[in-house]
Amino acid sequence: MIYLYAYTNHRADLEALRRMGALWRVLEARGVRAELIVNDYRAQLAGRELGLPPATTVENIMELDALANGGDRVVIDSPEDPGERLGFYVEKYAGVYTVKPCGAESRFGETVLAAFGEGVVVDLVYEAAASLPKIPRKVFIYGDTDHDKRLLNAAEDLGALGLDLYWGSYFYVKYEEELARCFGTIYESEEYRELIEGSETVVTAMPQTAAEAIVAGAKTIWLDRGGAPVCATDILEAAGAVRIPWGDWSRLETVLNEEAKRSTLTNLVGDWAGMIAD
Repeated sequence: MIYLYAYTNHRADLEALRRMGALWRVLEARGVRAELIVNDYRAQLAGRELGLPPATTVENIMELDALANGGDRVVIDSPEDPGERLGFYVEKYAGVYTVKPCGAESRFGETVLAAFGEGVVVDLVYEAAASLPKIPRKVFIYGDTDHDKRLLNAAEDLGALGLDLYWGSYFYVKYEEELARCFGTIYESEEYRELIEGSETVVTAMPQTAAEAIVAGAKTIWLDRGGAPVCATDILEAAGAVRIPWGDWSRLETVLNEEAKRSTLTNLVGDWAGMIAD
């Protein structure tokens, strides 16, 4: 069995779930048994909306050994630091793979996979969508959580630019009406994949979503909230995404009205699946 652990804390975006879900789908298509593991039960709903199977929920990364056995393989997509436990996993399991934004040195003999290295890992459905006609809409996918209310504070400025809004999975619970007054159309969380596949323009603050939008053939604008790894910035900009610092709304307005600059990204999901399943 291959276990795919995706960090899904309710204060974090669901980028790890989308990567591990893409990997699960390729493994499943190849007849390789794999199981998703998350650490927040609400991620189950988001996964279902992406067409993924029910996942096993654990409290944190330290509970992986309650599920996996000696002959299993484990893929860990998480910012959590398991400390010496990671070395125990390497000794116990047939293979241990950790996903880091830009890659890193192996600490205990685990294989380190770079989420934004020589390419990206996105669901193959977005590759198939690249040749599909696009709806002339400009959809804003801020993220899955907004605990600091950064989006809420900028909602009037963003809504004035003619953007539609994607309803995140973990937030908006207490201020739906305030946001609804600012944006023309609001899309529910179950429409995430459809929005990526069929929108002419995607504006997002999540690097993983930006990668998916590029692969799907959308004009992609990445609002940089700060703190993103350099490798993500480099690969997204090289692929044609326009990076705009958060709060530079005049620049965003200009770019929204410019002709699209589309490129593509190398999708490594098949390579990852082949490596892990061998």
